Amino acid sequence: MPSPGAPHGISGSIPSKGPESLRPPGRKLDAWKEIADYLDREVRTVQRWEKTEHLPVHRHEHQKKSSVYAYTSELDEWVKKRQPVDDPEADAAFEPEPDLENVSAESENSGADLASQPAAVTAVEDSSDSRADTKASVRKWKRVTLLTTVAVAIFTVAYVALHGIQPVAPRQKKVRLVVIPFANFSGDPKQDYFSAGLTDEMITRLGSLDPQRLGVIAAASSNALAGKPIAEIGRALDVQYALEGSVRRDGNRVRIDAQLIQVSDQTHLWADSYNRDLNDILRVQDEVASAVATQISLALNPSNEKASRSPGQSKIDNLPINGRDYMNFQLHPFSAEAYDAYLRGRFYWTNRGDLHKSMEAYQQAIQKDPQFALAYAGLASTYALLGQVPYDDLAPSDAKPKAREAANRALELDPDLAQAHAVLGNVAFSYEWDFEKAEQEFQRAISLGPNSPTSHLWFSHYCIVRNRLPQALEENSRTLELDPVSPLFNTVRAEIEYNSRNYDAGIEQGRRTLEQYPSYWLAYIWLGSSYREKKMYAEALDQFSRGRQLSGDHPVMVALYGHALAVSGDTAGARKALADLQHLAQSRYVSSLYFAAIYTGLGEKSNALDRLDKAYKERSDRLLYLGVDPISDPLRSEPRFTQLLHKIGIQ
Repeated sequence: MPSPGAPHGISGSIPSKGPESLRPPGRKLDAWKEIADYLDREVRTVQRWEKTEHLPVHRHEHQKKSSVYAYTSELDEWVKKRQPVDDPEADAAFEPEPDLENVSAESENSGADLASQPAAVTAVEDSSDSRADTKASVRKWKRVTLLTTVAVAIFTVAYVALHGIQPVAPRQKKVRLVVIPFANFSGDPKQDYFSAGLTDEMITRLGSLDPQRLGVIAAASSNALAGKPIAEIGRALDVQYALEGSVRRDGNRVRIDAQLIQVSDQTHLWADSYNRDLNDILRVQDEVASAVATQISLALNPSNEKASRSPGQSKIDNLPINGRDYMNFQLHPFSAEAYDAYLRGRFYWTNRGDLHKSMEAYQQAIQKDPQFALAYAGLASTYALLGQVPYDDLAPSDAKPKAREAANRALELDPDLAQAHAVLGNVAFSYEWDFEKAEQEFQRAISLGPNSPTSHLWFSHYCIVRNRLPQALEENSRTLELDPVSPLFNTVRAEIEYNSRNYDAGIEQGRRTLEQYPSYWLAYIWLGSSYREKKMYAEALDQFSRGRQLSGDHPVMVALYGHALAVSGDTAGARKALADLQHLAQSRYVSSLYFAAIYTGLGEKSNALDRLDKAYKERSDRLLYLGVDPISDPLRSEPRFTQLLHKIGIQ
């Protein structure tokens, strides 16, 4: 039932093998050209390797032709094991095949037989069985291409009309950068929050530089790999560059040392030191980000070096952030005390150790500086989480309006804050039940901050609610591109598989996540739920029991445990869980939705619907998921349940 609302911290120790084995299959390469570019070889070479060296390339079969795809992690493993040798003579003798674009999984599943246009006619010409048939082959491919293009266009228009979503534009291959957590050289462990918050800020700054071409790994993955060798980090996160540094603070004076490293050969491309007042810290962040962007650009395009160093012009002048003048990004001066409090708020937000401390820190920042837009956005995000499943620390009616108010204030001060737009999208769909507004706000947030995993995370949950589960998986894939080893985003993938009723996939994903993060209690929700739907009740109860222990008997885990007891036939145990929830409700907010779950398992539909009506009055965000959640299947034939879904806009 519950859904993690935004990134969580990493609980417990992290095994050294975690990032490698938890990592999903890696970035998907959808054509021979992409595979060849990734391996830095010619298409002819990689096609030969597939035939003779068992290069791990997968195929979609259609119309006696096939399109290919591969995963970067599998290619990396193959290169590591095989150490392939170039053979120009063998390449010259090898007859290449056409490079067809990938056929979507949706088309395969629906039985549609759509082939994409060949990457180049020359590829078709080279693959003809006879040189005499070349012209006929080309004419044939042109006819196929024309028919396919028309079919794809008709399919796309029909799909958009029926589902109300925009087609996803093809993603360009990005340069990828990781910001390794800045070391705290202040000699005071209490200043860890400052270096951690500064690292998080640098990730945000760099992620806004050129989102279409520069992907910046989010904080959870960079924290998980802190202390690992650069080469290992590069392999695990598929990054080409790493920014590392240190922070030394003495009162209101800060020294920041930073250096940019090219992962492939450990080359230090750039390094600099900054000694500034804390009041000038954002200017330092801007200068570091601009210098990093310039150095990456020069590394990719050495011919631009001379132009970038023309007389009288700094390398870091006037680089845009989403159309804004980067060096004028800070809209007003702020106090050192306000920024210090803001970084503490970010620290607790990122680690999710205590969201109430995050809220208090943001409030202190606002008290010190009422014009601090970023602090309002942070406060809005914190309230949004505190008022929804699985946190439930505040009733939605207490938390969500405050989240909306803080987000609106942030946008009054800075209309282009992606984080604030994401919060408005969260509130619109989870509390106001205004889906049109929610979609607009999420799209605005993603356009302003494509490298923000939280925006993609919340939008993926919106897609679950709207029963757009393939799109939810796509958004989840984007969060995993930004944060590959995040336990939260890997857990959310298990959640989507569960709601898609792909229980075996949900179990596999849940087990893989918990193998590496056994203390991450949210993952037990979806592993246990998938087991339950397969009627593997002993396994489900085991997972929910562990979740109860790790979460300190969080209401959501008590409810799921009680429901599993009920459907497995243990009525007495289920009623004991109901009593446990009643006891918890005496000292904290407990959603009526949790009682409804246990009553549903017991087959007491009237009691369950009564509790759902109360959850409706509470504006519980998880009500929205009942349109797709298998746990509510026993209620679907009940008119009261249908009426409830209609009231909240779920058809």
